[in-house]
Amino acid sequence: MFKLVVFYTSCIIWSAITLFFLLFTIYAKKDGEKRPFLRSLILLVLSLTILWVQIFLEGFYVQLFQCITLALFLLFALISAIPYRNRHTLKIYPSKERFDERDVMFARGEYRPGTKKYRIYYGELHPEKKEFDDRLRELPEPCEGGAFYDRLLSSICCSEFSFISKLLEYVDGGIEGDMVELTPEEFTEHIKWFTKYLGADLVGIAPVEERYFYSHVGRGPEEWGREIKVEHKYAISFAVEMDYMMLSHAPRIHTTVESAKKYVEVAVIAIILAEYIRRLGYSARAHISESNYQAILPPFAYLAGIGELGRLGYIITREFGPRVRLGLVTTNLPLITDKPISFGVQDMCSFCTKCADNCPAQAIPSGEKTVVRGVEKWQLDYEKCYYYWKKIGTDCGLCMYTCPYSRATNPLQNLLRRFSTLSHFARRFYLWWDDFFYGKYPRRII
Repeated sequence: MFKLVVFYTSCIIWSAITLFFLLFTIYAKKDGEKRPFLRSLILLVLSLTILWVQIFLEGFYVQLFQCITLALFLLFALISAIPYRNRHTLKIYPSKERFDERDVMFARGEYRPGTKKYRIYYGELHPEKKEFDDRLRELPEPCEGGAFYDRLLSSICCSEFSFISKLLEYVDGGIEGDMVELTPEEFTEHIKWFTKYLGADLVGIAPVEERYFYSHVGRGPEEWGREIKVEHKYAISFAVEMDYMMLSHAPRIHTTVESAKKYVEVAVIAIILAEYIRRLGYSARAHISESNYQAILPPFAYLAGIGELGRLGYIITREFGPRVRLGLVTTNLPLITDKPISFGVQDMCSFCTKCADNCPAQAIPSGEKTVVRGVEKWQLDYEKCYYYWKKIGTDCGLCMYTCPYSRATNPLQNLLRRFSTLSHFARRFYLWWDDFFYGKYPRRII
């Protein structure tokens, strides 16, 4: 009886393994990824052979192998299920310090010699940044030159960003009509549905915290240097998925084409959503790129339960990893807020340094976290990052592509992402798996 149980259990385990590698091979081929495809194909043949041997051959060594299979499977399942270090959460301390939008790299790149902004910023605010920024201005603008400039594809990016710039005046407006009266629960359910209906893949609600708003206007049509006052109580944060195949071309121009496309999508969603809320009788403002942000989007995405902040400086979601673009609408519409989530990203990023190791600008720290404006995080070197962007003429995206959480959206990768949330051991295995199939320094699809 025992032998029969071991036989059938081992056959079921290896049948599942064979099916897994069959599907993995199919998806890898579909995604055009040569290394994962070849390695999975080899393992598929191996698992099929092992399954065939167990079914058609008998003997002591076959039975011993089946016993070992069962023992290893039970051990693996047990260790993976132990939730060791599974509540390693982001640490946030009290702080009233706010970041000045005038210090954002995109804003600094717009200060031209001889202008009032240039004189004030480098003469009064930050003379220490002048030398670096002057060197930065000698490089072509993103999408207009650089090592990976391509007239056909780069023009797509310019067109997309140009379109967004025409939307800046629509981010805010007056309230129309009397207030529609519903419970916060009803408004929350409806707003989440509508946001997803407009095209968002993920949506959450966060309380507005003043510390995550810029202190002064640095870009856009509003008065430069004006102090930003926080007037809303709630933040509707949402995310749209970026296409994995486009991102796999990183750091070439394809990644910027995809980024710009998603910025267009989140801008349109945010503007329509804010307009809709104002028509319900409540104030609302969209925060979009190119640039009419008044708030920093990742902190609100974290507070809204969209994802966790990773080593690479992006929000990492359960569903898509960092492979998303964020949108934000702030409002006084009464809503029910969500809670931040923790699914192991802080633990994973503490030992995984793939983004830092693959960063050509060496802008991502490979060491420990630091406290920045009350948040304990890995602080990106924005100057190195943006300088490299301008050199190559794209927004790079290598850190996003190499992140294990970023793999293509399909049932198997979704299962692996879910598996990594179980425990510290599961995340170690997940990183080993990613290194084995995709490499520590993944080849890009060109």
